[in-house]
Parts: sequence; C-alpha cells; structure tokens
Amino acid sequence: MKTNTQPTARQRGFTLIELLVVIAIIATLAALSVPAIQTMLKAGKQTEAINNCRQVIMAMKQYAQRNGSQYPDAATDPVTGNTARSSNEAFRSLIRQRIVSEEKIFGAPAGYKPNGVIGTSPGYEQALLPGEVHWAITAGLTDTSDGGIPLVYENPAEPTWPPKWNASAAGQIRPGRTWVGSQIVIGRQDCSVSIVDLDGAKGLVTVPTLGAGLDMFTQPTEGSTMNVLMPELPGGTIGKTPSPPIPPEGENKARDGFPPLLPGSAPASSPLNN
Repeated sequence: MKTNTQPTARQRGFTLIELLVVIAIIATLAALSVPAIQTMLKAGKQTEAINNCRQVIMAMKQYAQRNGSQYPDAATDPVTGNTARSSNEAFRSLIRQRIVSEEKIFGAPAGYKPNGVIGTSPGYEQALLPGEVHWAITAGLTDTSDGGIPLVYENPAEPTWPPKWNASAAGQIRPGRTWVGSQIVIGRQDCSVSIVDLDGAKGLVTVPTLGAGLDMFTQPTEGSTMNVLMPELPGGTIGKTPSPPIPPEGENKARDGFPPLLPGSAPASSPLNN
C-alpha cells in the first residue's frame, strides 16, 4: 500500500513570507498601541497630581480654621517665630500642626517628590527639604478670599505675576516644567482642581486670557499684583517676589465684585516683578 509522505500545511509550518507578514502585523499593532498607553499613563499621573493638589488645599483650609482665616504662608510659625519664605516652609507648618501626617501630597508624579522622611516633633526639620515640594502658592490670600483665585499650582519657572511655566521643559523634572502637551494642574480657593492648557508650546507661557487681557490669575485679582510663594529647589531657594508698595488709603477696597487689594499688593499700574 502506497503511503503519502508529503507534509501537510500544518506540518510545514510558516513560510518566510508568512512569518514576515505576522511580524509586520505585530509591529503595526504595537506602534498603534504605544500612544494609547502613553495617554493612559499620563492621565493616571495627572489624576494623582490633581488629588494631591486638592488635599493640599483642604489641609490649608483646616489650618486657616485654626489660625484666624490665615494660610500658613502668612501666619507666624510658633516653632521658628518666622513667616514662610517658601512653600516648603508654609507646608511644613501643616505637618507641625498635625493637620498632615506625611509629606506625599506635596509632590507630584513626573515632578518633585518628597522622600517620606519628616523627622520628629515639634520641628519636623527633615520634612519637605529642598527638592521635595512640587507646588507653589499664591501668597497673601485668606480663607475668605475670592473662591476663583488660584491658590495652589505646579511650580512656575519664575515668581512672576501672573505665573509662567517653561513649556520647553515638558515632561522633565525641572523648575516650571509642564506636562507633555503644555498642561499644568491648578487648584483654586474653592477646592476645585483642573488640568489647564497653557497658551503656547515652547518657552515661557502662561494660561490663556479670558478677555480684556485678563486670565484666570489676574481676573479675580484685577488691580493687584500678587506674590507667588515658590518651592525650594536643590542648590538654592526660590522665594516669593518682593512686596510691591501698598496702595494709598482709599484704594484698598473691592471693585466690581472683585476682592479688595491685599497687603503686599499693588495697583494695576505698578510694574510686575520680573
């Protein structure tokens, strides 16, 4: 009896052409999935940053309830006897008053992060050292200031008003860096936190204007140049801008529904601290 010794298609396996086609398909699918994976990872990190920012604002609100509506940037620290010169020092007061028990929320994914070591009571000197804080503060506000004013936001490139960020450093751990896509996280007085698209993709950029030359920083503080309390970075401290002159008596009042000028603020005609 004659037996067929020719191999079947399954026994032969893939031909070279078939193997190349399969490899090409796998490579194409991988190339298509990489952007989607990167988008998902970015969204996850931004969600964590948003949660951290909101928790920082809520902790500052609790501090204000204990300290006559003042935030820790303005209140005198009972341990040091000084007011805060950086957001590190301001946030350290939240730990000293045991409003916050650890320092994780003061960092951000893809940004500056604390190492988790805070030291011991009462000083907690190891908490929030240079390079361990990601967030800046609009200084001089109180718990009763306008709810729309940005209060806590990702560290700007410089302590100017309105703040500016370095879109050319997107995705890097550098002062004023942005997220890829020229975005930053901003938290307001009313505890709302959001991702904000910046006005530009390269160089120093700020948030888009809302009309009449004002933006989300300058609109609710129209007529005032506010101070930005910056985080301390490795190799040096970036403090808040020098206080501009206090306006003459009679100018420190609310106008058109906006909050009054705060101590250390200047009229709109005053030059910005660049």
